[in-house]
Amino acid sequence: MARKTTRQHSQGDASRRTILDATLQIAGERGYVGTTMAKVTKASGLPASSVYWHFRNKDELLAEALDHGYRRYAEEQPRWLHHADERPLEEGVLDHLLATTRALDEEPGFWRMGLLIALETGPAVGNAPRERFLDVRGQAIARLETWWRHELGADDPTGAHARTLALLTVSGTDGVFLAHQSDVQEDLEPMVRALAHGLAAAARHLVADTPRPRRTGRRVPPVRLVVAEPDSGREKLLRAAADVAAASGYDGASISRICEQAGLPPSSLYWHFKDKDDLLASAIEHSYQEWYVAQPAWLPPADGTRWQDELRDHFAVSLRSLAERPLFLRIGHMLLLLRRDQPPAARVRFVGVRRQARLVQEQWFAQVLGADAPAGTADTLALLTMALSDGLFFSYQLDEPTWDAEVFTELLVTMLDAASTSPPDVSPASTPASAG
Repeated sequence: MARKTTRQHSQGDASRRTILDATLQIAGERGYVGTTMAKVTKASGLPASSVYWHFRNKDELLAEALDHGYRRYAEEQPRWLHHADERPLEEGVLDHLLATTRALDEEPGFWRMGLLIALETGPAVGNAPRERFLDVRGQAIARLETWWRHELGADDPTGAHARTLALLTVSGTDGVFLAHQSDVQEDLEPMVRALAHGLAAAARHLVADTPRPRRTGRRVPPVRLVVAEPDSGREKLLRAAADVAAASGYDGASISRICEQAGLPPSSLYWHFKDKDDLLASAIEHSYQEWYVAQPAWLPPADGTRWQDELRDHFAVSLRSLAERPLFLRIGHMLLLLRRDQPPAARVRFVGVRRQARLVQEQWFAQVLGADAPAGTADTLALLTMALSDGLFFSYQLDEPTWDAEVFTELLVTMLDAASTSPPDVSPASTPASAG
């Protein structure tokens, strides 16, 4: 009887793992609303009774799937261990960041699923998966905080700097993950090396307690996008689509819900747009334009002004705007994280918006750094700027207490300044950090 019981337990554990693996895949493709018990049952190849034997409802299933994915990831990836004191700080940071980058090709499903679910906050979305992801994320931040406290030692008696650096490190790694989702063929190593230099520079800046430079005050007050017909059916649909999709994701933004929010009949949608995908693509572009016109332009520095000061003024506005959770970023990142054989047109539109923004930033860095800058530096800094902005966007919504925009403005400028002059030959240790 004992052997039979053991075999039954083994079969039960195997079924449970199969269900959790199927859930991770589906939730990474469709988010919370798009994941159903029926889809999980079909994908797992198990009867519905088996799924409900292990999990009472979708909320519990998704929460357990996040735990399952995280444990598997944590077992396979090295942790942040303290490096030898004689090694430069940059090398210790780079070891760990490169290990994280190598893991991206293994598709850490819990990471994708967690960020995706964290963005969905509508009435049809349960709390358990988000709370589980926040718990897992909190554990990761706590470990990073411990690592940075060890590295800073007596220079950080209260641990406040370690907390700031832990949040900045998580934001950077989230940004690296999102850059990979945007283009899986992108060579991320130059940007990851720049991030390592930037984090080490941010640590030195914090412990040095450097006074914050004054702003130049050259910025022109932002303008507002003036809509020709704010009460037109098209404008109502665009606003409603952005609101609904930002709360409930792509699958949760049904035509009926969008039209109900707009106060218009479903037939009106097809008068202005080909289908839901066309509407959401237009909503992303519309929301982006509203956000973009309120941001400072990427202008060349005024005579006698350092590019770092110009960048500081720029971030002073743009980072604060992340706290307003611009809808195009919420919708766009949901679409960026989705996995579909046929990407929605709205995702393609958002990737195009990102490429446009990156090109503008690359041209700006190329101009301010001049012809003597090593090849590829401007592009690396533009990608790093976007990655840090992406990561901080998520951090502001997920991490408590939220970060101080003024402090992080200064740290981002410090990081990009350090990355612009970092030597290209700094390499990680020959042996990656061991798991522990």
